[in-house]
Amino acid sequence: MDDHRIEIGRRRFIKCGVGMAGACALGLGLASRNAAAKTAKAALLYQDQPNGGKRCADCKFFSAGSNDANTGTCELVEGTINRNGWCTAFSPRN
Repeated sequence: MDDHRIEIGRRRFIKCGVGMAGACALGLGLASRNAAAKTAKAALLYQDQPNGGKRCADCKFFSAGSNDANTGTCELVEGTINRNGWCTAFSPRN
């Protein structure tokens, strides 16, 4: 009978360990995906000129550096972004 109790304890221990290992792996995967979430300018066909009436300053992903700056950052595109630029990820602010 004592062997049965030890086996149940062992099963619980293994299940908990596997669950914790899976949760840690998932957490690490999400952290690395967020860190590498930005895409190269070339991949999104980024250009420093607007496309028709569409420009980065009007995109929901763009953040201006300061009120008088012509550049800023993008949540999706790597590097410095021109507020008059455009890329295929353009999405107007609502």
